Amino acid sequence: MLPATTRPRLLGPRPDLDGWLAAAAARWHAADDAAAAVRAVVTDLAALLPAGAAVSVVLRGAGHRPRDPVASSDRAATVDAAQVAGGHGPLLEALAGTPAGSADLTRDPRWPQLACAAAATGLRAATCLPLDTGREVIGALSVYAAGEVPGRTALLPVAAHAALALRSVQRIEHLAVALASRDVIGQAKGVLMERYRITADAAFGILVRASQDTHRKVRDVAALVTETGEAPGDPGTADDGR
Repeated sequence: MLPATTRPRLLGPRPDLDGWLAAAAARWHAADDAAAAVRAVVTDLAALLPAGAAVSVVLRGAGHRPRDPVASSDRAATVDAAQVAGGHGPLLEALAGTPAGSADLTRDPRWPQLACAAAATGLRAATCLPLDTGREVIGALSVYAAGEVPGRTALLPVAAHAALALRSVQRIEHLAVALASRDVIGQAKGVLMERYRITADAAFGILVRASQDTHRKVRDVAALVTETGEAPGDPGTADDGR
């Protein structure tokens, strides 16, 4: 994190972010996993804001449903949660791909249901931007404050770099999981082939049937086989693959 004297200016007509953003984006790309990358985005951006302002990131999960927010304060998480629960608000607009914001959520006629949450937390102003990689929206970046918040001009490059960094880390994470799954499935097939003297295809068939019967993922069944050395249930027609 940069010392206060060298931090860029986010508020005002001419935000100065270039040097800070290059260093911050490098840190985000180097994060160990997606969760760490999200925390780094929130922490780095929150450090630039005036006291009382807050940052949050909400990623899209399965079925494009919003995941739990990662926020720099409980107040920001409360405002996010109110929008997700109500199904309306600038956060939901951003998650759908449209930048949105408000100078005063307590009086904004577009989202009257947010008035109570905004008043209770003191976070009246909001700028919410899609985390858009250019191919897909993976989440939203929100900045909340009691008074002035940075506008879209200041935050758009931050959101763009954050989206690319988060997607890159997610892909690396998914690849690592896929490779680990492939390895454990291969090991389990070897165990079954040795135990029942069957082909690789027949061994994989046993894993698939066990997965369906137990409602577990194939890689989880495979992990059990490699740990115990036992086939999951009766191999049934394993002899067909000899």
